[in-house]
Amino acid sequence: MTSHKLGRSTPPHERHPVAWYQPDVLWTAARQVLSSLDQLRNRDGRESQPLPMKVIDRSQPEAEGDFQGECWFDFIADTGDGGNACYAVASAALADELRLNGERLPRGSLLMFGGDLAYPAASTRDYRYRFVEMFEAVRNSHEPTLVRGRRLTLAAIPQNHDWMDSASTFSRYFTRRNDSAPLLGAKIPQRQTYFCIKLPGGWWALGLDFALDHDIDRDQFEQFEALLSERGLVTEDGHEYQIASDDRVLLVYPEPYWTRPIGDGADESHPKRYQHLEGLLRRRVKLRLAGDLHHYMRWESANWGKLVVCGTGGAFTHSTHTKPTTRPVRLREFDTRDCIPPEPITSPPALAIGLTEDPHPGGEFERQEETAYPSARASKAGCVANLWALFRKDASGWGGNYSFALLLGVLYCFNAYLNSTPFTRSFEPDLFRPLWEFHLHEYPLAAALWLKAMVFSPLSLLINALMAFGCMVMGREAVDELPPDAGRAWRWGATWGIGFIHAVVHVAAIFSLTFALHQLVGDWDWIRNRDSLRGLVTHASLVGLGVFLCGAPLGALIFGGYLALMSRLGLLTNNGCAALDGQDHKGFLRFRIDASGALTAYFIAIDRVPRRWRRQDGPGPVWVADDAEATPRVHDKFGL
Repeated sequence: MTSHKLGRSTPPHERHPVAWYQPDVLWTAARQVLSSLDQLRNRDGRESQPLPMKVIDRSQPEAEGDFQGECWFDFIADTGDGGNACYAVASAALADELRLNGERLPRGSLLMFGGDLAYPAASTRDYRYRFVEMFEAVRNSHEPTLVRGRRLTLAAIPQNHDWMDSASTFSRYFTRRNDSAPLLGAKIPQRQTYFCIKLPGGWWALGLDFALDHDIDRDQFEQFEALLSERGLVTEDGHEYQIASDDRVLLVYPEPYWTRPIGDGADESHPKRYQHLEGLLRRRVKLRLAGDLHHYMRWESANWGKLVVCGTGGAFTHSTHTKPTTRPVRLREFDTRDCIPPEPITSPPALAIGLTEDPHPGGEFERQEETAYPSARASKAGCVANLWALFRKDASGWGGNYSFALLLGVLYCFNAYLNSTPFTRSFEPDLFRPLWEFHLHEYPLAAALWLKAMVFSPLSLLINALMAFGCMVMGREAVDELPPDAGRAWRWGATWGIGFIHAVVHVAAIFSLTFALHQLVGDWDWIRNRDSLRGLVTHASLVGLGVFLCGAPLGALIFGGYLALMSRLGLLTNNGCAALDGQDHKGFLRFRIDASGALTAYFIAIDRVPRRWRRQDGPGPVWVADDAEATPRVHDKFGL
């Protein structure tokens, strides 16, 4: 990866979006995921966090001013990717006030981060380069941040990328006492990677941490369970907190589990802990909110509240027309009669929300088509850009996706070279002659023939197998995008089949290029002694060079064509967008709790982010837009 130059001399437009198909990025992310999974399996870091849970009490509304009796707070997720997008979102979110659609939307005095704060993998330098400096540059002050006389409060949960270093960088900013230089000059009370916030009007915000396990841990569950019990949760300072039966809850998830098959892989006799928590909360949950998918979308149910995905804080844009975002989302209760030990009769059953074609599981959430951002039509039309996405080169040098195209060219070349050393018809039959039948001057050629037969050909097969495996693993993403009720065997068979076809096209391209170039080079009369070892190596080297020069763009087009086709068909929600560098369609959620306790949410959208910024001296933001200004607007508004 390119080195990160920090400070005021590196404006947002020079903090380029992550090139997700750059080999070094892929290697770093894979290595950190495997390392973190290994650590999590042996010792879950969440279990070492202090107990009892810290409750952030923001239940007192504003006492004076134009917004007396109200409470305003914000939600931002998936921030630290490209500098242009992240800085534009930070500039809008940290502005003192926005006047949109004839309404005054003051800055929130509470800011909740929904995770994935820096990409591609969590590290101190990535956090600072892609997230911390972007927000601090808007504030540009050493003083504590006051919002209408009250100190700004921060709360955050980590997502999967934050856990790639076992959440240690995330914890240094959000869960460990660092009063000397807190982020944004804010108050950060939480001491766990999950949070509980008491809000005015009987509202609560609960932020859950799934780590890399797709579930909350035991301690986390027991802390939230205590809030719902008759005894309540007693904190370190002796205060007792309890969520009453008529209170209302906003659940903040690190990932939108409802875009996966209903049940989320849990067995009926062993629901996940977060599903048990859902069962305890039941209709008190009015809003389930998550980032992770980098778009905005809302579903509604008449009886079970709303579902919202809002991962538009600065990362590349995800599609909104894919199968997991358009299939029916329904709720059902777990049948826990087979649980060991048996579930208590008084214990409410766990709840599952997810994708299913079953029309009668319990309750349905209807997707609000007009809320999709970007629109499904724009999302589908943008998929064709995958065809040339791997040719993108940014100004940082080797940071673009084109290095993946070069890697494909190298693999094509190496494969062709192994199949071409030596590669002439006249000597192939001699391969099976006993070694003593060769003349002395033919021994180097005989050795090369045997080397090809015993080493090069199997190595070529191994490279082809690895390429096929890589394509098939990538196609595995579609397993959750095919109909969830279609049967496991068919879904997995179709998924691996798609990947296999992709791999076969690459292998066919390699052999076609190799054959065509052998024919072309074979007609060149200036290669002397073509039946000698030197002549054969020269021949194979020219073929290999030609395969590299032709294979890099051809392989990139094949790979890009696969991404374009699959994403347009709605079968690649994540990988189908990673190469597109979607900087636009960003935003965040702003919430208002009025004096009566009613909650209103505004999704503030930024259709286009500036592409250039200039530095300014003095107070105020470090950089201001040097081309068209970002113009926020209210894209969606709903009440609870």
